[in-house]
Amino acid sequence: MSRSLKFALAVSAAFAASAMFSACNKQEAALSKSLSEGNTDVAVQASKSVVVYFSQTGSTKKLAQVFKEARNADEFELQLVKPLPSTYDSTIAEVRAERESKQWPALVNAKLDVDKYDTVFLGYPIMFGTFTTPIYTFLEANDLSGKVVVPFCTYGSGGRKASANELKTLEPNADVTLAYGISNKRINAEGGVETAKAEVAAFFGNLETGKTEEMLVGGFSEQRPLTAEDSAAFAEATKDYAYLGLKPLSVSSQVVAGMNYLFVCEMKAFGGPAEQANVKIFKPLPGRGEAQLIGVEK
Repeated sequence: MSRSLKFALAVSAAFAASAMFSACNKQEAALSKSLSEGNTDVAVQASKSVVVYFSQTGSTKKLAQVFKEARNADEFELQLVKPLPSTYDSTIAEVRAERESKQWPALVNAKLDVDKYDTVFLGYPIMFGTFTTPIYTFLEANDLSGKVVVPFCTYGSGGRKASANELKTLEPNADVTLAYGISNKRINAEGGVETAKAEVAAFFGNLETGKTEEMLVGGFSEQRPLTAEDSAAFAEATKDYAYLGLKPLSVSSQVVAGMNYLFVCEMKAFGGPAEQANVKIFKPLPGRGEAQLIGVEK
């Protein structure tokens, strides 16, 4: 298949997903408007969307509630038969063993009546650079073909794009959209849920207008050498992430209510081999807080 044909097919799929997503939103908005105006002749319909998620520490649950309220969606929280260990090291060891053996954990409620829904908002924490293992169990138990699947995640440093790309591979017959992600640090900070609500509203706007990852990155300047100001913003935002071994090589920027930075870095996470990573940082206007690490993507 030629490159141009592949691109055309990809664009067609993106527009189809956007159109289906917009149609679902318009249907929900029309129903809400009719009910708010006191039109009792309107039959109350079941939601056509559902928020499916697994949350280990509660961060993803907070984000799931934001998505649920934003779209008046049904809620389906995945529950493990055997809970994860209570300590960080034990949890990492268990999840690593599951990934290496591909023996996914049993869920109390793996099966969802997916035929009831057009859109599935799928939420998860990131572990080992992608979605945590209970999501594999859910995907194996349910056929998401023909559904719009909207990924969202919480993470320590990143994994948003990588997890969405894996979903596209595992669910080739679903319309997997852009993914939204927020760090645990940001959503659990004071006012973090309100921050997530504002970002999710903007995220829905991007979905409804058919934005792609490439289009969003297109708003940045060309990559350039770092200035002293760039270096200071990078150091401030990454001071709690020494374990990633980040070395900034170049940067592009985008003026918003403050400044968005996109750093191209060399990364040696946990002392491992060097690899390239993109690091997104936001620096608020003066007097409105420190620079924040938004996410790291390989």
